[in-house]
Amino acid sequence: MAKLNTNGNVYTIVYAAVMVIIVAFLLAFVASALKETQDKNVALDTKKQILAALNIRDCEDADAKYNEVVAPGDLNRDTLTAVVDGQEKLIVRVKGAGLWGGIWGWVSINKDGKTVFGTFFNHESETAGLGARIKDDQSFQDAFQNKQIFDADGNVALSVLKKGKEGNLSQEYVVEAVTGATLTSNGVNDMIQAGLKKYADVIKAFAGGETANIPEVEEYEKVATIDKPIEPTVEEMED
Repeated sequence: MAKLNTNGNVYTIVYAAVMVIIVAFLLAFVASALKETQDKNVALDTKKQILAALNIRDCEDADAKYNEVVAPGDLNRDTLTAVVDGQEKLIVRVKGAGLWGGIWGWVSINKDGKTVFGTFFNHESETAGLGARIKDDQSFQDAFQNKQIFDADGNVALSVLKKGKEGNLSQEYVVEAVTGATLTSNGVNDMIQAGLKKYADVIKAFAGGETANIPEVEEYEKVATIDKPIEPTVEEMED
């Protein structure tokens, strides 16, 4: 019987192929076994984000609290309703792009359909200590509370602007941009305005008490500035 040549090319190729198949099988098995747990963790994180937008943070049982205050509905929906301290709130999902990648969040709106109740923002890869502060700095998110959404003509006027760039816009519509993160702040500004404009009719219907049939939207309507991550300039790395 011929001795197996373990130093030959055929042996090396066959051995490598067998190992790749075994590893691929094990990875597929582990991924399948963990999928349910991963899906639950993703859903729980989304619920925590929505609760944060309702100014409910660090609760012991986020799942139970979410079920208590938020009306039943698919987590993939872009609009949800909730009742906090006996007051109805509309929650709108917003999506956009920051300096280095995607950003997203939730804006909760009071029953008047005019003022912000709370917000939460998240990101993929914004700069730690700068752009990442849209998530990490609660004071930035809290600054949106009680800000006006629409101007006298019914247009979305809520804005995130650098100090001194407000122009004729009243402070009741303005949240100050994150210092040193101009482009990330611009991304937040654009996604808020695009998202609230997208659901302006839903917000107005909510204020009028017609909340039973909040429409689904199949695809988020992007604006030019959030079509892709913004390339940094000399002004910001992150300025």
